[in-house]
Amino acid sequence: MKFELYWPVKLVFGPGEFKRAGAEAKLLGKKAFIVTGKSAVQKLGFLEKLLAQLKKEGVEAKTFEKVEPNPRSTTVDEGGKLAKSLGCDFIIALGGGSAMDAAKGIALVAGAPKNASVWDYVFNARNAPVIDFKPLPILMIPTLPATGSESNAIGVITNWELKQKIHIVHPSLFPATSIIDPELTYSLSKEQTAYAGVDIVCHLIEPYLTNLGDVPVKDRLAEDIILKAIKNTLPAMENPANPEYRSLMSFSGTIACSPIRFSGWNGKGYLHWIEHCLSAWTDIQHSEGLACMLVAWLKYMKKYEFFAKRCSLFGEKVFGSKETELHIENWFRTLGVNTRLKNIEGALIGKMADTLMQMYSGGTDAIDLPSGEKMYREDFVNIYEMAAGKSDRGRKTDKNI
Repeated sequence: MKFELYWPVKLVFGPGEFKRAGAEAKLLGKKAFIVTGKSAVQKLGFLEKLLAQLKKEGVEAKTFEKVEPNPRSTTVDEGGKLAKSLGCDFIIALGGGSAMDAAKGIALVAGAPKNASVWDYVFNARNAPVIDFKPLPILMIPTLPATGSESNAIGVITNWELKQKIHIVHPSLFPATSIIDPELTYSLSKEQTAYAGVDIVCHLIEPYLTNLGDVPVKDRLAEDIILKAIKNTLPAMENPANPEYRSLMSFSGTIACSPIRFSGWNGKGYLHWIEHCLSAWTDIQHSEGLACMLVAWLKYMKKYEFFAKRCSLFGEKVFGSKETELHIENWFRTLGVNTRLKNIEGALIGKMADTLMQMYSGGTDAIDLPSGEKMYREDFVNIYEMAAGKSDRGRKTDKNI
């Protein structure tokens, strides 16, 4: 087991800690560029409160309220160039995963050479871009307890014209500071809370199941966080202003997608790759896409012996039963989340599979598993078909299809 763990983020956690935003911002710069979505933080009064804190501390601010779900590369480029032209010296992200991921891209573009696009710096199997400049520092204030962008150096960006969704990743994109205040999540709907729980579980179950061999400390941590997320999500839905439930979800979301997730992981992000190609073509919300794909992925991947063993181990540790996918299905049912892809036809499934292979295979016809086995385009077609209810089980792989 070999890995590097680098985690230079100052985490300010706890109910009511949003009040520290102005003071923490003042430590990062004099002119903030605030990145948010189009309505939620405004309606809830969070943006107004942030602006008041910044004014009190003598920090200037410009707001950019244009971020959409699955943030577009064009939106990120617009924000980055505007931040640069205004002379902003740091970024504040206020919102969910889309706002935080967009903020990383905006920080990157604002610090990049003139006329650079965020898409020049996406990372995939064919492209490992060089970032030899400093993006603007970032203060993250999440309002959704799931995405974990506040704790890592990754941002996921969508190029709608190319129908590609992929990540930027670099140590310089770690937030300088993240303020995680569970009180900012009290207003989330039952549906939003349910999908937050799904997101947390998927961030941890994926590296757990695709790893060849045990990672003792990290695996036990993942089992515990997943079990708590499964037990805690429904009570959080029913008791939205309960500080214990909301704090546990917020902290779990932050840890679940932190660099700890990647330590000792010798697999790859197959589940997230599948969802990214799904939402790149359909614009489905990321966590809903994960809910639609997870059970089909679990069932199909058990054809690989190493995955089946990990899945059984996980089930025994978390549920006391080897039938992991059955327990996940039952949990999804109690949450009321969508688990079936709708209006997905064969031609679209083929395009999503083609995009996945183009972005993640490195130009070959296969993706290598840590066991030495391979996944082909048809494997991903099968998984999409299962999630769309077009197939009950995966067909025999034919790499020539």
